[in-house]
Amino acid sequence: MKHFFLSTFLISALALPLPSYAVDFSAKNVAGHRITDSNAIQKFYTEKEGKYLWVEGGEYSSEAKSIVRDIEESWKHGLNPQNYYFTTLSGYVKNGIPEGRDTDAEILFSDAVIRYAQDLSGMRTSTKDLKELGEDVKSWSRGVDGYALLNILSEEKRRDKFIQLLYPQDETYARLSKELVKIVESLAKESDTKTKTIKYPGLLKPGMRHAAIVEIRQKLGDKSTSDLYDENLKLDVQDFQQRHGLAADGLIGLRSFDAINQTRTQKLVKLIANLERRRWVRRPMPYRYVEVNIPQMQLRAIENNKIALEMPVIIGRDKRPTISFVDEIVGIRFNPLWYVPETIKNEDFLPALQKDPHALVKKGIQFRVKGEDGIMHSIAPTDIDWASVDKEGLKSIQMYQDSGDDNALGLIRVLMPNQYDIYLHDTNAPELFKKDDRALSSGCVRVAEPSQIANFILGKNQGWTDKKVQEYVASQKLKEVKAEYPLPVYLLYYTAWIDAKDRIIIANDVYGNDKRLVETLKLKGKIPFELR
Repeated sequence: MKHFFLSTFLISALALPLPSYAVDFSAKNVAGHRITDSNAIQKFYTEKEGKYLWVEGGEYSSEAKSIVRDIEESWKHGLNPQNYYFTTLSGYVKNGIPEGRDTDAEILFSDAVIRYAQDLSGMRTSTKDLKELGEDVKSWSRGVDGYALLNILSEEKRRDKFIQLLYPQDETYARLSKELVKIVESLAKESDTKTKTIKYPGLLKPGMRHAAIVEIRQKLGDKSTSDLYDENLKLDVQDFQQRHGLAADGLIGLRSFDAINQTRTQKLVKLIANLERRRWVRRPMPYRYVEVNIPQMQLRAIENNKIALEMPVIIGRDKRPTISFVDEIVGIRFNPLWYVPETIKNEDFLPALQKDPHALVKKGIQFRVKGEDGIMHSIAPTDIDWASVDKEGLKSIQMYQDSGDDNALGLIRVLMPNQYDIYLHDTNAPELFKKDDRALSSGCVRVAEPSQIANFILGKNQGWTDKKVQEYVASQKLKEVKAEYPLPVYLLYYTAWIDAKDRIIIANDVYGNDKRLVETLKLKGKIPFELR
């Protein structure tokens, strides 16, 4: 992998004038294909004095042929082989390169390799499309730079093997790829078009009778025709729930029904999206970091490739989703004040105050406005004409909540400055962690064990002991402690993972992000499968 991780920062320079000995590598179109990185190709071959990488004696080298075979199998990553000129390249491998077209074949192959390598190591969609999908473009890899890649490959002894190292090398990625192959092969034998879905009848509990129970039995492989939700079915349901990342409580609610009704095609969409998102993450991963898997509603702290601690979290509800992005944790704030975000002020608090100026008294919300002296002054909610306050005017009214047991942030807040004003924090409603569906917040991530995560973040500080968290909280005073060793935090959107029992979990797409991502890729010709 030498030089690879630096290569994404390299920028191709403008093409140099062609010397008299050089062949023209500036072609923008070859064999009916538009060359996407002609500047990188022209610059590289000019510097290498026209020396070929792929063509030997009028045909492709053995390494080039190996890469063509890899491109043919790229659908196993959810990629479309035709995006890398597979039909044309395989024709050249089978029938030979047309006479006098060696340079064209060389250019086409280098461009195919650049495109393939970039898709294996980063985002396949445009910045515009990703922003429309609500993705934080800056957080994710755009893939290896074309010019840098060609230079690295020119020094590699096994260029085909090097390219195979560009996608994530972890077991989860490999397992999800195999699962994708399994589903594609299954759909080739029989499509999903005749798959029946069960209409949601409301919450089903053990001991109840309902016609839908017979259909549920069939979906779970039980041949019984009983409409009674008995103990045997409960065990099957609990096992199913566990395998789909749900609370194994035996209660068949809407989330369980969605999972039961999930078709193979829907699973395929999620696998394509998950392989895609895993390729977005820049590698190698750091030594210490925190990750939140949003759909799993779970946090892990990782140290030296091992899970140091793990806990459930509460994520944003559908209308105020938790954004997926990468940030840096810089410290911990104990006994924080809560300054109400603009979204909550506008959508929740203003309507309530317009009905009743005393609506937020029980929440302990206080109000301040800037006086003529430029200083913020406390003001009673009854002194404001809420009926005349609009969205712009609301910005000048500061709403905050003092620290304490009733504070919405709880007693501990993780400091991770970002444009979304999303962070990890404690909660004054810990009973919510008992729920299966924990998409309940206004976008921030509430953590079940804030003291543990604070100790992990500050644990490398000189002289730090676990007792200090309790001391700072007990002081009831606002205090910020800087992390002497800041660490990355990844807020990820993975609906497929490997559980503690080594099973592949394909869970609910809580915000519909997988579906929207794959629809966008499909419109751009990036998906090799029929998705019906």
